[in-house]
Amino acid sequence: MGTKDLEQEMEGAPPEDAAPEATGDAAGPDAPEETRETPGHVDEVGPPESAEDIGPAGELAALQDRHLRLAAEFDNFRRRTRGELGDAGERARAELAGKLLETMDDLQRVADTPLEGTTTEALHEGIGLVARKFAKVLSDNGVEPVNPVGERFDPNLHDALMMTPTDDPEQDELVSHVVLIGYRLGDRLLRPARVTVYRHEAEAS
Repeated sequence: MGTKDLEQEMEGAPPEDAAPEATGDAAGPDAPEETRETPGHVDEVGPPESAEDIGPAGELAALQDRHLRLAAEFDNFRRRTRGELGDAGERARAELAGKLLETMDDLQRVADTPLEGTTTEALHEGIGLVARKFAKVLSDNGVEPVNPVGERFDPNLHDALMMTPTDDPEQDELVSHVVLIGYRLGDRLLRPARVTVYRHEAEAS
């Protein structure tokens, strides 16, 4: 190698005592905020190693930073939970709608049955089949009927439309007739049953 080439090579080499350039991964606490690595979890942000070294102001700043990170973590958790619940509800509605569409197809076939050559009994039977299939879809999805004939009147589940007089005191406040069946989903009442109720009135002496 010539002397000129050796001098050029030495000029391009960094000085021996020159410190290596800091990378983004090695950014210290004095680096700009946007270059710091945000901890993946609040638990990774611990208290300062020595409160005596940073003083009360530094300790307060560390606590405020921890509070902000905790608030951000909670906000992220709340948004994730809300999204997961929304997705689950959307899937449940889509599944129920698919089953109801099958029942709708059956009902449409009954409605499209030609009147010529069709008896009333056949139409009645077809509608009954559709109604039973529809009831099964509701039952499979947790919707149960409230049909309280002969049961004690319950204002939490029943809506009394009228009173039916009775001479039997044991029938007092029993449901005599269900005008419209009610429905509930688990513990939630979707619609109260509309009923008539027996009322016994003692004869005047």
